[in-house]
Amino acid sequence: MTKDNLLPLGQKPEGELSSLLKMQNAFSKLVSSLKLLQENIDKLKEENKRLKDALGITETIEPLVLTSDMEVKDGH
Repeated sequence: MTKDNLLPLGQKPEGELSSLLKMQNAFSKLVSSLKLLQENIDKLKEENKRLKDALGITETIEPLVLTSDMEVKDGH
């Protein structure tokens, strides 16, 4: 250390390595959790597709537009 309590250029305190390892471990756990989450999402999407196929549920891309002959008049 210099007299100003500053490290010479290129040197880092001993404790920083421990912090970097902790951050790397946390990052690895996060990536692992994200992979597991993605696997679960993929499984749920596949199961959802199978259920929709089994129940005959279809999805429409175009919005339903009511025409004048579809209007409810006088409660009928």
